[in-house]
Amino acid sequence: MKKKKRRLKISSLIAIIVLSFLLFLVIFFLTNNLSFIGKKSVHSDAKAYKTRHCLIFYPDSKTGSDYAKEMCKGVKDDSIYDYQLIPYGDYYQVSYGGDNRYFVDKDFNSLEINEISDEGKTIILDYLRYSLKKDSPEKYYNSKNISSINLESIDFSTLTYSINNEYLRVNIPQHEIDIDVPLKYMQKQLNMNFGYQDELYSKPTYLDTSGNHPIICITFDDGPEFWDGPGESSSEKIINLLYKYDATATFYVVGTNLENRDTWSDYQAYNLLKRSINQGNEYGSHTQTHKYELTELSTADEIRKEINGPIDYMYKFLEYKVNTYRPVQGLFNQNVLDAQPVGAILWDVDSEDWLSMDPDTIYNRIMSVEYEDGDILIFHDIYDETYEALERIIPELIDQGCQLVTVSEMLKGINIDVNKLSYYYGPGYYE
Repeated sequence: MKKKKRRLKISSLIAIIVLSFLLFLVIFFLTNNLSFIGKKSVHSDAKAYKTRHCLIFYPDSKTGSDYAKEMCKGVKDDSIYDYQLIPYGDYYQVSYGGDNRYFVDKDFNSLEINEISDEGKTIILDYLRYSLKKDSPEKYYNSKNISSINLESIDFSTLTYSINNEYLRVNIPQHEIDIDVPLKYMQKQLNMNFGYQDELYSKPTYLDTSGNHPIICITFDDGPEFWDGPGESSSEKIINLLYKYDATATFYVVGTNLENRDTWSDYQAYNLLKRSINQGNEYGSHTQTHKYELTELSTADEIRKEINGPIDYMYKFLEYKVNTYRPVQGLFNQNVLDAQPVGAILWDVDSEDWLSMDPDTIYNRIMSVEYEDGDILIFHDIYDETYEALERIIPELIDQGCQLVTVSEMLKGINIDVNKLSYYYGPGYYE
């Protein structure tokens, strides 16, 4: 009897061992990707694998084989390697051994960047200015210094480029700096497809939130104003002036002005608005017709229709999302607040440019104010006199240490959610 019991115990033990081994095999095959062993191409199905041996999977090329052999040098059997190819449009990011990465085309040739468009050079300038302000703010609040950092000042023949994950890394020797520009904005400018969907570019803005440099907004009503000749309108001249000093502003536009084909075409409108947005400016609604004070309208539908005119136009025309609006005469009531699709932005510093129509008077009103975070200045971009005043105002505000940004950027800088805002007049006066 004892022998029989002993045989049963041994049989049970063997059964447990066999079942455990089978369970181990099931878990092993479920958790380990062995489909790549022996293969030499992942151009159709880029994936990662792990193995307890140095079995390197590589694309079918001498370069790939050389990389694989180099990775296996001195590797013991208990080493684990991750090796993967990640598709980026027409290219692959090769990733192995932790932080080792490089880019290749689908023939596994090393990626080379040989040319860049003029628009791409402008984007590089934007990120250079952003980086310089972030790294050396004490040098940045100098209008002469800022305006000297322009396309003409950069020797693009000395720049070198590489791909760093989702960024184009640009080395700029004359400024002794490397900058990272998102590939999603640069793929068209490099004539390369990295698989990103088209996205409307807007230059980056660095905000100093220490309180040492007031975050303020220049805003404009009643535009845009456009003449037949390119570069002749006050709206265009103001946009160019802002970019010269790496400043941005918010333009509250009237729907009928956007759609006025007596003075400009869709092509002209598209180019002006796109360039302005690219240069970091923001657009908001100043109603569709400018004929009505919103408080005079009797229904919520009428109020929404007036506010939504420019909002719908900007989205259909440019896929641009409007965040705020400005009511005509700055007037609103509870009925307007209940009906409005976005928050209302008013002002606390009035240039009264429409009243004086005099550059000196406009300049003196604006420069008499001691600015603080959240101040909003109002102008009208339909007057040449306003542009002439701003030629002096913008550089002097910068030299005083002010940060000239859009309404949305300012709200973010002072921790107000633009999507939850009902109205805003100025510091301490909003809901």
